[in-house]
Amino acid sequence: MDAHPGADLDNCTTGTSLDDKDCGAALRAAAKVAADTERRLRREDPEYADELYGAVFLTTSAVQGDLDRLRHPIPCYGLSDEPQPPPPLRAEAESICAEAADIFKIEYGIFLSTVEP
Repeated sequence: MDAHPGADLDNCTTGTSLDDKDCGAALRAAAKVAADTERRLRREDPEYADELYGAVFLTTSAVQGDLDRLRHPIPCYGLSDEPQPPPPLRAEAESICAEAADIFKIEYGIFLSTVEP
């Protein structure tokens, strides 16, 4: 992951605060790496891109979907301008966001394994 500046998902841990913008920035950077990779591959070989890079595109979709889940319905890590949950629900929201970030990290790792040797 060192080859992808900004996509340092080590900023997102189980103890990361719900409003930690460094974690949010790392998640956004990783999603951008995936989206940019898909655009580049589609541009390089538009006719056969789906056949050649189908596995990459599947994981790219998963990464984008995971980022959307981190934005809504709970605004995790500054990824949304929606208000934070009230204090009685904050611990539960942080737990949900941490689990969603873990799923994102797994999907991103799978994405990387499809495009990097």
